[in-house]
Amino acid sequence: MGVLSLSSIGNVFASTSTPKEDTKVGAYYYIWWGIPFNNHWEHGVKYTPFLGEYNSSDPFTANRHILWAKHHGIDFFAVSWLGIWDWYDHRYIDSNLKNGFLESEYLSNFNFCLFYESEIVLKAILNATLSASEFPRVFLNDTAYAAENYFVNPSYLKIDEKPVLFVHNLPFIYYELGNETTQKLFDDLKKLIDVYLIGDAGNAPIPPSRNSPLLHSMDAVTSYFFAHQNISEGWQNIMKYAETYYPKWRLTMNSEGIRFIPNAYPGFDNTEHCGWMQKNLSISCTPMVLPLNETMFKKMLTTALDYADKDLKIVMITSWNEWLESTAIEPSMEFGELFLHAVLEAKTTQSCPDVWNVVYFAVGAGSGVIVTTIFFYRKSFRKRKGKLAFPLKKGSV
Repeated sequence: MGVLSLSSIGNVFASTSTPKEDTKVGAYYYIWWGIPFNNHWEHGVKYTPFLGEYNSSDPFTANRHILWAKHHGIDFFAVSWLGIWDWYDHRYIDSNLKNGFLESEYLSNFNFCLFYESEIVLKAILNATLSASEFPRVFLNDTAYAAENYFVNPSYLKIDEKPVLFVHNLPFIYYELGNETTQKLFDDLKKLIDVYLIGDAGNAPIPPSRNSPLLHSMDAVTSYFFAHQNISEGWQNIMKYAETYYPKWRLTMNSEGIRFIPNAYPGFDNTEHCGWMQKNLSISCTPMVLPLNETMFKKMLTTALDYADKDLKIVMITSWNEWLESTAIEPSMEFGELFLHAVLEAKTTQSCPDVWNVVYFAVGAGSGVIVTTIFFYRKSFRKRKGKLAFPLKKGSV
């Protein structure tokens, strides 16, 4: 049985307890923004963060993100991480984690864990003309470094007293390394570190079979982007897949003693990023669009909460700030706090008569610096529904 251990969070909401409120909500969090030689803001971003083109090395940015997240029902970030090697922008990202995110003064009342970007790391190894067989050594060295530098952090997310590690795209690892090598790798990891391993089992709506090699050594599985291959079918079909297959995922995984973490997202649009890839790198990229939609996001998140594992009680949101794929729920100029309000409403009982609400007054937005004053007042939850702290551009929703 998975027992979630979180550091104490000062909950600003006074409301009756519900099963959904007991479920922890995590969001995938990216710290590659503003890297000097590889500034991801220049790689094709469709929407505009309310904070502007911020730098992930700035602890003040992390402060604002954590405050927004906490006040809207998000309990932890799974931080995208690429290890410590010299290729690509790995070391810059690790530096942003150490000197930016971990320096936030509010982290002591929040939680984080690492989301290991195995596909990016593996492709970097292959692009460096190295063999894929180098990946196990790199991965184990990276996790040993993470254990020494991050797993010991008081705010690090633990389940059953074990540090949590998300691993991206298990099918890609198995494809490149083969079943035997990959399974040995995860066995070696468990011998090296007593870690709670959560694997991204792929984006198909149908769950892996009970005898799938993907389940080897996994404590829990999730899908980073559920039914991604089907998003061209539109929101109605995506919701049908979630309502049909989330209970099947949970049943299949539980039959093998593995926990299931459902996924929700606000939409997807990589058209700007694909255009940049093709123009600047001559890399083929298929534009895909699932229009960002607050109503459907709330419905998908509610479904995820309904089918969260009864013991583990976690759901994941893709994403907090993956702006290249337009999955970000971080406040934007186009949508304000719309998607954050959807998280809070999905997680809170609609009939609850009163809650302590958080109201933001942004004072003086200049050069990306925002001074935020927070105060509390008591009023009906229903009156708050749908209202934004930040104005929307005309015709944006």
